[in-house]
Amino acid sequence: MTPWFESFVFGAANSLHCACMCGPLALAFHGGTKGAFSYHVGRAAAYGTIGVGLGGLGSALGSRELGTPTAWVAFVLAAGLVFLALIGERGALKIPGLGGLLQSVMKRSRSLSPTARALMMGLATPLLPCGLLWSACAGAAVAGSPLAGGTVMLGFALGSLPLLLLAQTQAGRLAKRFGPKTLMWVQRGSMLLAAGLLVWRGVLAMQGESCCH
Repeated sequence: MTPWFESFVFGAANSLHCACMCGPLALAFHGGTKGAFSYHVGRAAAYGTIGVGLGGLGSALGSRELGTPTAWVAFVLAAGLVFLALIGERGALKIPGLGGLLQSVMKRSRSLSPTARALMMGLATPLLPCGLLWSACAGAAVAGSPLAGGTVMLGFALGSLPLLLLAQTQAGRLAKRFGPKTLMWVQRGSMLLAAGLLVWRGVLAMQGESCCH
């Protein structure tokens, strides 16, 4: 069973965070509806590809032996949510060189058409220093197979899609309507609620697996 529900919930719970983190990048191409579509296609393709690779690597290193991969994905994603809700992005791992690479990609994209620039920026989104992305990557690595790993990352991308689209089209209006403190508490509350749901799903998955043996 692939963890579609778990990864989608993870992405949806973090969509406000993603809108704040990726929103400025998503707005940078000024490509309208066609540009927004290209950006999200690139982002989903990049996340899915990374997930397939991580799922395959984890499987080769023994993640298949963990048993109930869906439960492990749920627990890893829940741990990431709790960690980031309590500590925030200051606790996220910073990988040297990614920031410079992202700047290089953005610089090269300036000579492209708005649609092509949007696609390139979508493909470059995994270069952002995002703790939630690393949590999703960890979930993909314990998913048990390349397909399940790709599912985790694609579910993360699709779950966060609605608010990212909203940020692209209504960024100014949202900034005026809600203050930063309100958005922070909504963001943290949704993370913790989703973490509880994922833990519950993980426990159910493990109980279901034990009943089959």
